[in-house]
Amino acid sequence: MSDLDTATAALVDAVRHGRPSLVDVALEVGASAASQGVPLAEALDRVAAAYGDRDPDFVTVRAVVDAWMGSATQFVIDASCHDPLTALGTVPHLRSRLDDVYRQAAHRDWEVATTHALVVVELGRRRPGYAPGAALEDALGALEVSHALCTVFPAHDALARVASDRFVALTAREDTDAVGVALLAKVLAETLSDQPEPRIWVEWLPESVDGLAWLLSRLAAPS
Repeated sequence: MSDLDTATAALVDAVRHGRPSLVDVALEVGASAASQGVPLAEALDRVAAAYGDRDPDFVTVRAVVDAWMGSATQFVIDASCHDPLTALGTVPHLRSRLDDVYRQAAHRDWEVATTHALVVVELGRRRPGYAPGAALEDALGALEVSHALCTVFPAHDALARVASDRFVALTAREDTDAVGVALLAKVLAETLSDQPEPRIWVEWLPESVDGLAWLLSRLAAPS
C-alpha cells in the first residue's frame, strides 16, 4: 500500500469517527499525493469519497490543498509537459501540439488559421484585500476551469494552463462558434458561482508557425 493509500485510509477513519486528528491526516493526504505525483484533483476526489454523501469540511479541503501545494515544489512532475495542479498541459506542451498541427497542415495542404483556434479562459480578478482562503478558492477555480474545458471541448487537440489565471483549449475552429463559447460560459457560471466572472475569448491562429512565439508569449504574460 502506498503512502497516499495509507493516508487516505486514515482520513476515511478520521471522518467516520470524528477524530480530532482529522486536519493532520488531511495534511498527510495532500503531502503524500504531491510527493507521488498525484494531481490535486485526484487528492480532492479522495477527500470527497471519504465524506461520502456529505460535503467535505472546508478546513479539511484547505489542509489537503495547502499540503499539496507546499510539497509540490519539492519534486518535478514532468514540468515541461504538465501543470501539476490541474494536470493540463503547459505552454511548452501547447507549443508542441501546435507545431504538430502546423506540420500536418503543411503536409495536407490546409491552412491552420481556417481549421483551428484557441479558446481562452481567464479567471476574474478579485477585489484588493479579499478574504483569507482565497488562494484555496483560486486553486479550486483552476480545477473547475479545467473540468469545464474538458466537458465543452471533448474533441480538443490540447488543453493547457498558460498562466496562473489563464487557460487555453486548442480545438477545431467550428467548435469555437457562439454556441460553443456560450456553453462554456454557462458551465463556468454554474461551477464558479462564488467567484468573479471569468473572461472568455477566441484567439485566431496565425497563418504561419512563425507567428506562434509572439501569440503564446502574450497569452502567458501576467494579466
